[in-house]
Amino acid sequence: MKIAFRILVALAVILVAAFFIFRTPDTDRAEMIAKYSNEASQFLDDGLGGQIHYRDEGNKDGPAILLIHGSNSLLQTWEPVVALLGEKYRLISLDLYGHGLTGPQANGDYSADANIAAAVKVLDTLNVEQAYWVGNSMGGWLSWRAGLAVPDRVSGLVLIDASGAQTEEKVKPYLGARLAQSSIGQLLLPEITPKFLVRSSLEENFAQPERLTDELVTRYWELLRFPGNREAAVTRGKTAREPEKWTEVGTLEMPVLLLWGEQDKVIPLSHAKAFEQAIPGSKLITYADAGHLPMEETPDQVARDIGTWIEGTEAMKTAEGELEEAG
Repeated sequence: MKIAFRILVALAVILVAAFFIFRTPDTDRAEMIAKYSNEASQFLDDGLGGQIHYRDEGNKDGPAILLIHGSNSLLQTWEPVVALLGEKYRLISLDLYGHGLTGPQANGDYSADANIAAAVKVLDTLNVEQAYWVGNSMGGWLSWRAGLAVPDRVSGLVLIDASGAQTEEKVKPYLGARLAQSSIGQLLLPEITPKFLVRSSLEENFAQPERLTDELVTRYWELLRFPGNREAAVTRGKTAREPEKWTEVGTLEMPVLLLWGEQDKVIPLSHAKAFEQAIPGSKLITYADAGHLPMEETPDQVARDIGTWIEGTEAMKTAEGELEEAG
């Protein structure tokens, strides 16, 4: 008994020591805001004691585009697209609750409704009545959910490797997400988040991992450790995704463009086909050399296709309006 007790004590000591050796503390809030905000960054009081980080860039007289990032991502994921479309369009991006410089939601509410409300609050602050909602992954799910919940605020939808389709081919979470879904991961990830884990997860999202730069990996790693974001990730993982809403996706009445990386290992191409089949009039464009994050891997193609599609959609709306006026 004494030997067994000593072994248990020794193991406990080793585990405690390992925890403190490998622990990765939160980053400093002020330091992160100084490092990752820019001249376009604004912080909006959300009425709950928190602040929503957003940017309003590009041509303020052009059609508005609202950019919604995915899970464990951040608004910087859209920077290449913003740079390419800014001359013609108004680009509005935000860090969702529990992401980037926004940080956790005061009530721990990471539902679709809470995030859609935050996005609408940003639009209200900017006096933007309608915008094209462009979302990737979880952001794509939030975008089509917004099309159902607040259709009057949505000019059209661009769903980029969006989640939420209910198909026979199930989604395979990347490494970080798999850990977050496990009991041990939920216990350890808020305290231990090694950089190699972030890199490994990003590599699973890229078709060509060599495109990953250390600067990009560092940004994801540091902002994941922004105070409260890791705890929010665990809570968000337990939030109901309401799969039953998929049965309503075919009722969307606004124009819908689907953009998908053919090498997406996280949400495979079969999900794009499911969206295309479910949403009447939707258009699907795929990218042979992209994975789950085409706006970061192949931003030139993504920006071109978004711009061309919005231009055509706006022209069609104008023509329809002229026909109505003509009687």
